[in-house]
Amino acid sequence: MVRDLVRGGVSHEVLARGKRDGTWTPVRRGAVVPGDLAEDVRGRHLDLVDATIPMLADDGWALSHVSAAALLGLPLSGRGLDSVWITRAPGRGQSSHRRPQLVTRVCTIEPDEMIEAQGIRLTSMERTVVDVARQFGFVTGVMCADAALAEGGSRTVLADLVARGAGRPGNKVARAVAAFADGTVESAGESLMRAQLELHGCPRPILQYVVLTEDGRFVARCDFGWPEDGLVGEYDGREKYGALVRPGQTVSEVVMPEKARKARIRDQGLEIIRFTADDLRRPSLAAGRLRRAMFRSSGSDTTEQPATPW
Repeated sequence: MVRDLVRGGVSHEVLARGKRDGTWTPVRRGAVVPGDLAEDVRGRHLDLVDATIPMLADDGWALSHVSAAALLGLPLSGRGLDSVWITRAPGRGQSSHRRPQLVTRVCTIEPDEMIEAQGIRLTSMERTVVDVARQFGFVTGVMCADAALAEGGSRTVLADLVARGAGRPGNKVARAVAAFADGTVESAGESLMRAQLELHGCPRPILQYVVLTEDGRFVARCDFGWPEDGLVGEYDGREKYGALVRPGQTVSEVVMPEKARKARIRDQGLEIIRFTADDLRRPSLAAGRLRRAMFRSSGSDTTEQPATPW
């Protein structure tokens, strides 16, 4: 906080000079951090949280929504990160509102829906997932819910929280997210892709589908499988091969085994469909590509199914 630096003997002139030469970087009005802002969105948001908490008038709040997700290590979509999100219990004069870099929601929080981490009171992992789903929709909610279950979150608790919140705005979406979530998904990209395919009416895949030979020998494990259509799917992140390169290896030493793996999968009579970050930006095209692949593999009907009304 700027006021703490001033109280510690740092003059306003020194602060101003430090802002110009990069010694200090403003996070919000009245708050700076030494050096540059964090390079990643999570780090920058947590800097904003640290700068905002001392400005809150009392302790009748809990960090929530994307701010709680950032602290809990849940994946972030980028939406809502320009503000700190808190939730207050209902009371006289309390109302939900937005201020510069602060969003306040007024909503009941039961004691079992709060935890403490790093000395900060925040909503539990499951309550955070439900709040994110209500606020930001099905796709973002699934991304958070899958990760929460993978980290030991409880599907039963998610369902209970949705039941408690009957009638709250967005609760229908939260209910769909709680039912659809799966802790076996291994990346945020996979979660986002399967959620988009669901919204566009595509058949649900088997997750982490294991490809076997006719005599039961292991061939590969794929992100998605539609075995009745002779199809498997994989979500490839931007750094797929680079991330697999070990010290002393070249990219080609990783690419060649991957090509051999694809050949072994195709030897089992399966077609492979690849999804990338570009498909997340144009999910309707990805859904159409999946249906065409299903038609080529099995001759199944490619008529588009009604999108789920969430």
